[in-house]
Amino acid sequence: MFTKLDLIERIIATSDEKVLERVGKVLGVERGNAQLSPEHLVMLEDRRARRARKEGKGYSLAEVKRMVKAKRK
Repeated sequence: MFTKLDLIERIIATSDEKVLERVGKVLGVERGNAQLSPEHLVMLEDRRARRARKEGKGYSLAEVKRMVKAKRK
C-alpha cells in the first residue's frame, strides 16, 4: 500500500501526461466532480422522467439499507 508521500513523490517524478491526466480524473471523481457521458445523461433523464410519471418502484434510503443487510445474511 502506498503512503500519501510515496504517491506524491511518484506523481512529481512522472512526466507522462497520460498518467497525470488519469490521476487528475481519479481525484476529480473522488471530489464529486465526475463528468457523465452523453449516453449516461440521456439514461439519467429517462429515469427522472419515469420517476416523475410514477413508473417503476423507488426505494427510500432506509429501505435500501434493509435490503442490503438482508442480502448479506
